[in-house]
Amino acid sequence: MPEIQAFRGVRYDLGHVGSLSDVIAPPYDVIDAALQDRLYKQHPANVIRLILNREEPGDNDSQNRYSRAARFLKNWRGEGVLFTESDPAVYVYHQKFDYGGQTFTRRGFMARIRLQRFGQGNIFPHEETMSGPKLDRLLLTRACKANLSQIFGLYPDSESEAQNLLEQAIVGKAPLSATDHLGVEHHLWPVYDEKVITALNAAVGPKPTFIADGHHRYETACNYREELSAGGELPSNHPANFVLM
Repeated sequence: MPEIQAFRGVRYDLGHVGSLSDVIAPPYDVIDAALQDRLYKQHPANVIRLILNREEPGDNDSQNRYSRAARFLKNWRGEGVLFTESDPAVYVYHQKFDYGGQTFTRRGFMARIRLQRFGQGNIFPHEETMSGPKLDRLLLTRACKANLSQIFGLYPDSESEAQNLLEQAIVGKAPLSATDHLGVEHHLWPVYDEKVITALNAAVGPKPTFIADGHHRYETACNYREELSAGGELPSNHPANFVLM
């Protein structure tokens, strides 16, 4: 697995939005027009306005759904609807859902990961990508200058060494919680402890990562990095060298 780092996440202020359940949305590419409309109506600060802003009459090259997403992001940050974490963290993430009459909890974590082109490191794809979705995500990234939707990666860890480190770090701590439109419960815990993050990096460092979902977003992040570098190299810790996974 390539280098992972803690990062200062941008999060909703509960004092402004009330319930996180009202402002979350699934990945953009599984949202149809009906769900998009439902999420728009659900809350004026639902993240749908960032990840999949709808087209409006009169849109043109300079005023369009990408520029609107950027404006929402800027305004929400300025108004305090969104705030930036004061310290870098990795985020323990649980999804609890029912399937086949049983209840399951999928455990993972979010961190920023140093980008590698497919075939040049140990991040691996499993499907082909198309130019249209990559252009769409690139236009959004250019406008917002932000990573709005994480990649879903899988890595081998038969002993759950990495996850166990994180689970120990959140014992007794209350999560941020939300329930989505399918009834899936999402729970999130920021972990700031540098010792835990260092141990996590050591645990996953030698392992490969396989992208389960988000191929277009991952390749777009690589394209955006190369666009900014203009054929050269960005400073090592430039945020465009990383993507949220």
